[in-house]
Amino acid sequence: MPKVSVEHASSLPASEAFAKLKSYFENDKDIRRLDPKIECKFTDSAMTGKATGSQFKADLTVKSKGSGSQIEVVVDLPFLLTPFKTKIQESIQKNLAKHIA
Repeated sequence: MPKVSVEHASSLPASEAFAKLKSYFENDKDIRRLDPKIECKFTDSAMTGKATGSQFKADLTVKSKGSGSQIEVVVDLPFLLTPFKTKIQESIQKNLAKHIA
C-alpha cells in the first residue's frame, strides 16, 4: 500500500496538540463524511493513535519539539487511491494547520 506522510510543527505543547488532534479525528464531520466507518484508538500516555477506515489506515504521533510539538500522520492508502496521493497529502496538511496551531 502506498503511504502518505505529513509532518506539522505546532507552537502548542505536545499534550495540548495531542488533545486537539484526538478531538479532530474523533469529532470532525468532514472525516465522517469521507468514511463513516472510521474508528479511532488513542494511547494518551504515548501520545499516539490509529485511525482505521474502510479505505485507509493512519498512524498518528505527537512529540515534544522545543517549546512546541511535532505532529506526524502516516496514512496507508489502497492502490486505487494512489493517483490522489498528492491531493490527500495537501488536504491533511491544510486540516492540521487549521485545527492545530
